[in-house]
Amino acid sequence: MMKDVVENAVWEKTQALIQDKYGKRIAFKTIDLTNSAMPSFLEGDDLIVPLNTKPVYLGEVIVNRGSLLSTQQREEVIDLIRFLVEPHVYNKHLKLKEEIEAYKRQMAAEAVENEDSNVLSLFNDEDIEELSLVKLINSVIHLRSANAMTRKKVALKIHDMAEQNLFVSFSDIARQMHSVEEFKSFDKTTVFVEDISQLNDQELGLLNAACALKVEGLVFIIGSNLADKQIDTLNMSRELKADMNAILFDIDRLPFAQQTSTDVLELLFFSSSNSNIQN
Repeated sequence: MMKDVVENAVWEKTQALIQDKYGKRIAFKTIDLTNSAMPSFLEGDDLIVPLNTKPVYLGEVIVNRGSLLSTQQREEVIDLIRFLVEPHVYNKHLKLKEEIEAYKRQMAAEAVENEDSNVLSLFNDEDIEELSLVKLINSVIHLRSANAMTRKKVALKIHDMAEQNLFVSFSDIARQMHSVEEFKSFDKTTVFVEDISQLNDQELGLLNAACALKVEGLVFIIGSNLADKQIDTLNMSRELKADMNAILFDIDRLPFAQQTSTDVLELLFFSSSNSNIQN
């Protein structure tokens, strides 16, 4: 996974920003379990930023001679790494996990069919064509902002960039739903949750079950102004909480002019197998 992380537009742009503004280079290494649960810390002259995406420890970013930065500069570098790199690495982790599961399923199918071929094809031609396209990295996206209108504006921008057909409010359709299975009929649809903290237990249960379906083309954009610890207290699955804490845009941390920037949203939420996203 290390090669996938550092040979990517997100990593390259983050490294260039830190180099240009702070004169420091960064490196990535797989997780050291002795440091994984720690906050950022100094090791010699270097600043170490563990990537602690719940419930998975993903690795560490090393800021070369980061100890020479001022306290404010260190905080800015840490925020930049956690804002851009952490969701990117978590996405790589999910993708690798999915590929392993796909491999296991394929191997099981091969064993049942007792085929003599020595070549294992994980993807058919349609899959390869689809992978060549720029697309959303996850079916669940969390937008955090104190302003409800700002959350909706960013959600609509992501919806347009993903070329989805229909944008609907979760609160509107939840009242009409008789079963979570009805979500399977939604094609290229963005379901927008205006504020997850306003949902009752029944609505939270429906949202949790719908997100777990992983229907192709069905995207949930969840708005809130909740801190990570508050998300952990919500009555929903560990997987959905992990997605909300990892696939996250802290909108208010960016200047107003950049909150709907195509470049920023591409880096955070879109991927391409050909790495052809324009920076």
